[in-house]
Amino acid sequence: MIKPFTCYLPSHDGQRGAVIEWTHNCQRSFDQGVSCAQAWLSNDDTGWLWANLIVERDALPPGVQRRAFEVGFLCRVHQRLCSPFGGGHQARQTCLQL
Repeated sequence: MIKPFTCYLPSHDGQRGAVIEWTHNCQRSFDQGVSCAQAWLSNDDTGWLWANLIVERDALPPGVQRRAFEVGFLCRVHQRLCSPFGGGHQARQTCLQL
């Protein structure tokens, strides 16, 4: 049996954090994704969201590390969309459960 590795998404923008389990140690890639999304969210002059995701993700080795980056990135964006800072997006009505 493979022991899972745990990644932690901190709470942010008034939204709860999350715990995500992986088959490999992915915390660093996951954190990079969260940080990349936060940088985009914090700067009004960062260009396309999808472009930042692709460029930063592709710097990682293929496989689970890229997937962890993507999940971290999208989790932080989801937290923002669910928050009062998200511009009234309908995602506010969903709860982040992983």
